Amino acid sequence: MVNHYEILGLKTSAGHAEIKTAFRRLAKQYHPDRNSAGKEHFEKILLAYETLSDPVLKSTYDYKLNYHLGQPQPSVTARQSAGTKTWSFDEKELKRRQYFNEHYKKNNKSTEQYNAEVETHKTYNEYKYILFATPIAVGLFVLMMKLAMPAAPKLVKPAAPVQEQAVKHPEIKMGDMPYTAYFGGAHYDPKGRELTVKNATGSEVIVCLFTKSAFVRSFYIGKDYEAHVSQLPNAPLFMRYFSGTDFRFNAALKDSTISGAFAGNRQYFKMTPAIQKNSDTIMLSSANGKQFTRIDESAFFKRINTHDKKN
Repeated sequence: MVNHYEILGLKTSAGHAEIKTAFRRLAKQYHPDRNSAGKEHFEKILLAYETLSDPVLKSTYDYKLNYHLGQPQPSVTARQSAGTKTWSFDEKELKRRQYFNEHYKKNNKSTEQYNAEVETHKTYNEYKYILFATPIAVGLFVLMMKLAMPAAPKLVKPAAPVQEQAVKHPEIKMGDMPYTAYFGGAHYDPKGRELTVKNATGSEVIVCLFTKSAFVRSFYIGKDYEAHVSQLPNAPLFMRYFSGTDFRFNAALKDSTISGAFAGNRQYFKMTPAIQKNSDTIMLSSANGKQFTRIDESAFFKRINTHDKKN
């Protein structure tokens, strides 16, 4: 099991401030823009931070880690002693084994002789069939050539070779929460409300929810799918969403500190009215132009500490 604490160089008792400090220090060292060889390790660092900075994910992960570390490991001495056997034979047993070995060798020798004779007979039969069938095959071939001569040759365009297309595995899936670390971590209200967001835009989307004073949650929704989000604050919510196709973690953005983006058809939107407490369903569609306004990349990724509360 991957130990996220070891990746960030922390003890399992580390608090949120220590986790955040360790992530910033390692991100400066291994970010792909500064260290081209550190891309793979940076992704591990990012995954570790997103897991440990989220209270719910951290609680689940700590439970699994403690269970894994608490499993007893079999000792080398125990395995060696379990696989060690002590044998003792009396004179009667030795005579029985000696008789068995002699009898087995005798039968084994006769079996090998029989197999050799069968193989020789089989080879002879194969040669006989070949000698008999060859003249017939030649005669049929000559007859087919004579029958084919009067016919005019036909030009047939060879079929193009079939190229196997590589199966594309998406890098993001339903339930993932991209940009959570960038915006400052997800927030949950156990007594909060639920919200259903339906994606009818014709593209994939990443939705971000905010209150007037804090980032709340982000989540990915596939094309023509819907997401049910719970434990949201009982307060007006502000929504932004990023639509596109083929999400890639190595896709470049203007802000190099942000990891991951859609590779094609990128568009950014914000919801002009706030989502009120009594709202339980939001439909994302290209047809609801009055409800959503196009924004640029920098406006979408603006953190809440500089966020215009009128947005």
